[in-house]
Amino acid sequence: MSGAGIRRFVLGAAIVLVAVVGTITAVLMALLGADLACGVGGGTAVAAGPSPTMTALREIPKARLQIYREAGTRIDISWPFLASIGAQECGHGACHEINPSGCAGPMQIAYVRGSACSPDPSAPTIWETYRTDGDGDGKTSIFDPADAVFTSAKILRRVEGAPPAGGSYAAYREAACGYYGACGDGVAAYADEVMARAVEYGFDGKGASEPAPETEPEQGPPPPSSGSACEASVGGGASGSEIVRIAESQLGHAENPLGSNCQKYGPCVEWCSLFVAWVWEHAGVPLEGGTAPFAYSGSIYEWAQDHEGGFPKGPAPGDKNPFSLAQENGARVLPPDATPAPGDAVLYGTGPTESDHIGIVERVFPDGEITTIDGNYSDRVERVGPFDPSRAVAEGEPAPIFGYAHPPSEGSGGRVQSQ
Repeated sequence: MSGAGIRRFVLGAAIVLVAVVGTITAVLMALLGADLACGVGGGTAVAAGPSPTMTALREIPKARLQIYREAGTRIDISWPFLASIGAQECGHGACHEINPSGCAGPMQIAYVRGSACSPDPSAPTIWETYRTDGDGDGKTSIFDPADAVFTSAKILRRVEGAPPAGGSYAAYREAACGYYGACGDGVAAYADEVMARAVEYGFDGKGASEPAPETEPEQGPPPPSSGSACEASVGGGASGSEIVRIAESQLGHAENPLGSNCQKYGPCVEWCSLFVAWVWEHAGVPLEGGTAPFAYSGSIYEWAQDHEGGFPKGPAPGDKNPFSLAQENGARVLPPDATPAPGDAVLYGTGPTESDHIGIVERVFPDGEITTIDGNYSDRVERVGPFDPSRAVAEGEPAPIFGYAHPPSEGSGGRVQSQ
């Protein structure tokens, strides 16, 4: 073949190759969708590292999972480890408030000079030193999940010695110790809990033990997927039967260690309300900010109350209430003498600001008795009843029922682009 013929052959082969690659890319885009097209930092990064396990898909909101994976890729850190830190610190929520310790945000980074988290009032905080614009919007905020996660990834790599992605279990455990300031204390075995969860999420560094087989979808489904991963639901809804199914799948799940308030539903605090929020969210109820904002049992009632009427008011100056801009979505509250439905939240106390406990209605019997599934009942998820709602205290509940919160039903509400 002549030189010109060779050149024509090579050029033709290159054109064919480009066409084939283009076709393959189009197919991959169609199959992978938002994983390729909805990047945090501009929409082009493809997350690397291990694929999320079913546990990760169940527990981590889709948008937050995308952030963890992209931060893992761009900062070169194990994303399951980073995600486990996020779960330990804020339950994958927003954590809008500044803690009395001086830490703040979804990853609880030192934010206030002269505080317990950053004792030297004259030195920049670690947030000031390493803050990162994770979503490329030209701003940095410790309360922005992308900024917080990317900043945390940098702190773990540059300050706490976390190895590159693929590093050993022991090295990552040591980084977790540094992030907490200790490997654990009387409240939490911090590093061990982080690493156990990281393995459940897919951590595969040297020395990692295998997670428990994931053969039971009854442990709770992945967060519902409808529309783009770039969208956040403001309406949505759930069926009572799905809420009950997910709640029943958690029966017997206990905090670890017992008495610590540490569990998988959110931060290490009294967790009856975190459990209800986790179940509702996994059934498709669009709770704002993950489970952490719902740690107080009355917050679920307030959420339903605010969304019942839409509350078309703006937030007051300085108001950080995640329900301030609530939109009507079909949720509602019911009085204590109402007949609840399976999947409703049942609340005990004298009112939402004096709420003592919360559970999920499992069954309603013809005679009016109910059974409930309660988180943090003797340090675990337990079934209570059947009992007459007017005799809740006699059944072991801490106070009388003051009301019920009914979630939005399937198909109610709308969607908006997430910020």
